[in-house]
Amino acid sequence: MYALHTMSAGSGGCVKGWDLVSGSVARGRIHETASEAPGAFEQWPADVTFGVLGDLVGYAIRRAQIAIYKDFDASIADLTPPMFAALVLIEANPGINQSRLGQIMGVNRATIMALIDRLADLKLLTRVASVTDKRANVLKLTALGQRRRLRAIDEVKAHDARVARNLTKAELAILRHLLGKF
Repeated sequence: MYALHTMSAGSGGCVKGWDLVSGSVARGRIHETASEAPGAFEQWPADVTFGVLGDLVGYAIRRAQIAIYKDFDASIADLTPPMFAALVLIEANPGINQSRLGQIMGVNRATIMALIDRLADLKLLTRVASVTDKRANVLKLTALGQRRRLRAIDEVKAHDARVARNLTKAELAILRHLLGKF
């Protein structure tokens, strides 16, 4: 069985931690990038009682996602996480069409269409008629899209290292393994 050890609590933002051996809940530091400005998101404020929410895995994941997205937004101003994911997936899957991309990303047709329209408006991708299915368009990154994707990979890797900096390599491997079970 895996055991995630609680990080010591300090000042600043906290994250809910689970000891998978005992099942107990503890708080620990995740990262220090959150703004200290009034009204800024606090992942697990010490002065708040969360009731049953503190025991819900989905709620803990959602609060972590909010903190991670806020750091992403502060780090990469011109792309959203879905835009970055689309650029990477399109490049990694030559010949992918809009419908399949939407399935992979877990979004509906209207959402993927708006995302692709936005990337096309930014001149980061083009739609090319499929040679195998005349009803579908294949998505292809433009030269600008290729350059932006490469630059974004470096930016996102730096962001990812920052939000995970208080986790050991073993903890990161366990986290990825556990998240893969959903």
